[in-house]
Amino acid sequence: MKKALTILLVLAVIAVMPLAAADRRGTSEEGAFGIGLNLGTNNGVGLKFGMGDFDIIANVGLNILRLNTGLSLGGDVGFQYEVYDIQIDGPHHMPVTVGLLVPMGFFFGNSFAMSLGIQAMAGLEYQIPDVPVLFYLRVGLGVDLNIGDWPNRNFVDFSGSGALGVMYTF
Repeated sequence: MKKALTILLVLAVIAVMPLAAADRRGTSEEGAFGIGLNLGTNNGVGLKFGMGDFDIIANVGLNILRLNTGLSLGGDVGFQYEVYDIQIDGPHHMPVTVGLLVPMGFFFGNSFAMSLGIQAMAGLEYQIPDVPVLFYLRVGLGVDLNIGDWPNRNFVDFSGSGALGVMYTF
């Protein structure tokens, strides 16, 4: 099982690494900032920072997948590149993004536990023309390392995440 997870992780990194070498760009202009509501694996605050060549994304909130066994907080940080732009009509378009995500989890129940992982991520964004409001959808798959006494978790596990959000951009 551990060999299969290691192979999956290596394949995910190999799949995303060419993006770092390619002439890619982020969906936001350099210096742009966004903050909003993130719903999904972590319900809370979503953030986005435009770096020009790529975007840094993050979110912090309650990890709803693990709340049934105690208080679980989660946070994700990662980067994304635009790989395709779906033109709809006129100024309307939807960038398709890919990148890497590092999910972190902290569990407070009968004991303390934490997890750290890596995921290959894909997303879709829509910015309303002439309005600083951005909608996004992101999904990720990868592996987690679980440290401590997680209920029903192995040391190494497959992981997934999803997010649907809206943010105000500056």
